[in-house]
Amino acid sequence: MKHGLIFVFLITVLGCTDTSDQPVPLTLEGKWVDQMTKTDTLEFIRLEDGSSLMNLRRGREIRNGHDLPKSGSGLYMFTLSKNSVSLQYSFSSLWKPTEYYFQQNPLQLKIGRFFESDNSASILTFRKVK
Repeated sequence: MKHGLIFVFLITVLGCTDTSDQPVPLTLEGKWVDQMTKTDTLEFIRLEDGSSLMNLRRGREIRNGHDLPKSGSGLYMFTLSKNSVSLQYSFSSLWKPTEYYFQQNPLQLKIGRFFESDNSASILTFRKVK
């Protein structure tokens, strides 16, 4: 049953991804680590159909006696613009992408704080992991 729900979710997410979006630049693909916390990571993934997802990994925590991923962890659909990124959390039932500041160079990316983090800055800085 659990595997069936995951399959339906993936089909739904992939079916809703707009492949006409601008492709992910090659320098964006891969893993990026928050400079301050050194624990929060972003991974940009290109799918076979040409669409892309961003995976936020934040580690785990105990909530209500259960070992769960930290709040905000998971896959995000995104669309890049010149100085912003539009993000939609894939586990949300409401389709309402939100825009955040975004700047990137080959070794560093800056993104508006889109999740609760130990890093209190309004703009988070991530470094490319080699």
